[in-house]
Amino acid sequence: MTYVYGAAQAAGGTLEERWKRYVKWLKWAWQGRRDKLMVALNGAVSAAGEAPKDAPESDPRVVLAKARNYIANNSDKMDYPRYRKLGLPTSSAPVESVIKQFNRRVKGTEKFWRKSALEKVLQVRAAQLSEDGRTERLWATPRETRAASHRPLAKAS
Repeated sequence: MTYVYGAAQAAGGTLEERWKRYVKWLKWAWQGRRDKLMVALNGAVSAAGEAPKDAPESDPRVVLAKARNYIANNSDKMDYPRYRKLGLPTSSAPVESVIKQFNRRVKGTEKFWRKSALEKVLQVRAAQLSEDGRTERLWATPRETRAASHRPLAKAS
């Protein structure tokens, strides 16, 4: 939808015209009317003209062309009515949220993991997030069997 918004703004007009255009194009995308959206994008690209090779990314002609190309290349993945009917997500937001959580909890600042230990770290995080008692069982296990080296600790003499 970011491409649709950018294209609707880049096509020009008053603030109100740009917003109305965005809402119309967004509805078409949401309703699965990708053909109408592509006709509108092609018309906007044609009206704006071709951007010169050295045009900046912010040039409206570049924004429009990128949006049109993105929609054209991904229109087969934009079957939102079917996705909604099947109860499937229509956004990458849930996946992006999990990635952010992973990065913050596992790869965050002041966190250093040996590659060989990362799988165990992930298992601990999964146990904590599952709230099914695994974390409590882990911490109830005597320390010598859960040592970082995965070997029992030597007994003190």
